[in-house]
Amino acid sequence: MIELINMNAGYDGKEILHDINMRFEPGKITALIGPNGCGKSTLFKAIVRINPHVSGRILVDGKEITEYSSKELAKRVAYLPQSRKVPDISVLSMVLHGRFAYLSYPRQYRKEDIEIARKALAWVGLSHLEEENVNRLSGGMQQKVYLAMALAQDAETILMDEPTTYLDISHQLRLMELAKKLASEGKAVVMILHDLPQALRTVDWVEVLSEGHVIVAGTPSVIYESGKLEEVFGVKIQHMDTETGRHYVCEL
Repeated sequence: MIELINMNAGYDGKEILHDINMRFEPGKITALIGPNGCGKSTLFKAIVRINPHVSGRILVDGKEITEYSSKELAKRVAYLPQSRKVPDISVLSMVLHGRFAYLSYPRQYRKEDIEIARKALAWVGLSHLEEENVNRLSGGMQQKVYLAMALAQDAETILMDEPTTYLDISHQLRLMELAKKLASEGKAVVMILHDLPQALRTVDWVEVLSEGHVIVAGTPSVIYESGKLEEVFGVKIQHMDTETGRHYVCEL
C-alpha cells in the first residue's frame, strides 16, 4: 500500500503539489483526475523518485521510499509513464525489461522471467507478436507492450499515466477490465484518466486535483454528488441508471 502524508512535490525548484494526503490500497482501482497541469503526473514521478518530493512523507508498505533501493522499490511499484522513447528491440525483449529488478549479476534472464513476460503479453493479447520489432507497431500496440512490461514487473502497486492513450474504444474497455482483474487479485491500481464517464463507471475511488491541491476525494457516487467535477472541468455531468449499473455523460 502507498500512503502520501502532507506531501509537497514539484520539479526544477517549483512546487506543483501542495499538502497531498492519499492512500492507494490493495484490491482497489483509484483514479486521479483533474485539468492538465494540475500535478497528476508529478505525483506519480514523486512516488517512483523520478522527481524528489519536497516535504511530507511517501510510504510504501509503511516504509519511507527513501529507505528502499531502486531495485526494491521497483519490486513494489510499477510505473507506466505517459510518454517514452520506443527502442529498436523485439516485443518480448521490451517486456522483459520489467524483470530487471529481479536479476542478479550478470543480468541473465531465468526461465521464470521469460514465463512471466509471456504471461503478461498474453494478458494484453500480444502473444502472437513477441518477435515483432516494437518500432513497427502502431501507437496502440506499443501502448499495450508497455503495459505488459509494467505487468511483468509483478509489483503490488501499478501506476498508469493515461493508459488509454492511443487505444481505440474496444481496447480502452478491455484495459479497464484488465484493471478490474488486477484489483481482484489484490493489486493496487492507480490510473490517471481524462475520460470522466469511464472513470466514474469503473473505479472504486477518485481523487480530484486542481492547481496542485486535492479538491475532493471519494467513491464515484460521492464525487458525482459533490458537484466538484462540474466546478473543476466546466462541464455538466448527468447519470443514467441501467440494468448494467450507473452510467455517466458529460456535456458542455
